[in-house]
Amino acid sequence: MKTVCLIAAAATAAASMSALAAPTIYAANAGTTSSTLHGGNRELNRLGFVGTSSSMTGADFLRWNDGKLTNNAGTFGWTDLVPRDVNSANVYTGNPDRADGSTPLPTEAAKKGSMKDVFGSFNGYKNMSYIIDGEDNGAYCFDLLYGNGHTISADGSASTVELSILERGGNSDFNVYGIRADGSLTSAMFVSRSKGGKVGWNLDTLEIAGAQDVYGFGISLDSSWTNLKGFRIEAKNGFNGPDIVAVGTGATLPPPLVPAPGALGVLGLGSVIAMRRQRKS
Repeated sequence: MKTVCLIAAAATAAASMSALAAPTIYAANAGTTSSTLHGGNRELNRLGFVGTSSSMTGADFLRWNDGKLTNNAGTFGWTDLVPRDVNSANVYTGNPDRADGSTPLPTEAAKKGSMKDVFGSFNGYKNMSYIIDGEDNGAYCFDLLYGNGHTISADGSASTVELSILERGGNSDFNVYGIRADGSLTSAMFVSRSKGGKVGWNLDTLEIAGAQDVYGFGISLDSSWTNLKGFRIEAKNGFNGPDIVAVGTGATLPPPLVPAPGALGVLGLGSVIAMRRQRKS
């Protein structure tokens, strides 16, 4: 079965790579990164990068409230149970997996797991021992959404990391799309495996035999990445099956301010605009 990652019609037809020509990708810095191991479950404390003082904390990897995964078995929502590969099986192009010594997933016995298991809260933190495992030349993609009307916009500064992705192995590429509030997508941003840096720990999961280093990518988006309600990560044939451990972003904004009926007449248009700008700052 061929995996198809559906792209909204308004997404990229008129967009070009040049419109997103200036993202800056920073490699993770193991020297300024710290984590805590709780048995076999890992909590991130701080993620630093080479070349910028911008950093992320574990809380930045817990901003997701919804999402979906599309692989060669179908499309699965945030809490849908995705069939898993274990013990060296290679059936599904992208599927939940966990470190050998970590807490079993809730539906471990059925060899299934969900997007929420991997990217949601585990004892109050994002468990860095849970991943989406990719398969060599297999294609898959997944979306992560803030929910509750929240959005994020890049600030235009090349030194600010707005998006961070952790990948196990450091030997795979992937594409990143921004998902706009209207559901359309930005053009794809290609992230080369050569841009990542080791974070200081490794992962040996049920599907493979042997530990592999985890690599981190810190992405400073250009100012055209605005009003985004989430992101899409895409593995294509030939990308060598990225194993995505975690996706983090900076602080999200509250829903846009909606004046009460008649408020425009009381406050005046200028006041409302000022309130909206203050809320977004």
